[in-house]
Amino acid sequence: MLTFPLRTRPAANYHNGGLRFGADRDGGARKHAGCDLVAPLGTEILAVDDGYVIQAPYMFYHGTYALEVQHTYLVVRYGEIRGVANGLVARSRVTRGQVIAYVGRMNVDSMLHIEMYSGFDSGPLTVRSNPPFERRPDLMDPTPFLDRAMLVTP
Repeated sequence: MLTFPLRTRPAANYHNGGLRFGADRDGGARKHAGCDLVAPLGTEILAVDDGYVIQAPYMFYHGTYALEVQHTYLVVRYGEIRGVANGLVARSRVTRGQVIAYVGRMNVDSMLHIEMYSGFDSGPLTVRSNPPFERRPDLMDPTPFLDRAMLVTP
């Protein structure tokens, strides 16, 4: 079972509206490739499972960063972060529930944007030529995983 990437479930429901996987973006020209978990700026982000950092950190959207982690059975992109935990670099090992990053703010809201991939494909996660999500073909809806994930208490 995966760990929820935040210590509490957000009050804003990631099943609805623009926060949900598959929501329209850019006037319907593309689809939302993850779930947005609204949380206060600087909130700790936890590794959902054991694994290692593939790429850390890089520019994502509007002044926020992303971190990619290869977990036991999937690849997760933790996006819209403001930074990573001290010492975390490419090839760093992470353990389930470990603090790996901090929630950033893209425009008005601060949130974690989380994307999940099955790992059956390779290469960059963003593929602009692959509509409607503009992501790698092994993109998965993270909603069922988030719904089943367990909370970690400090």
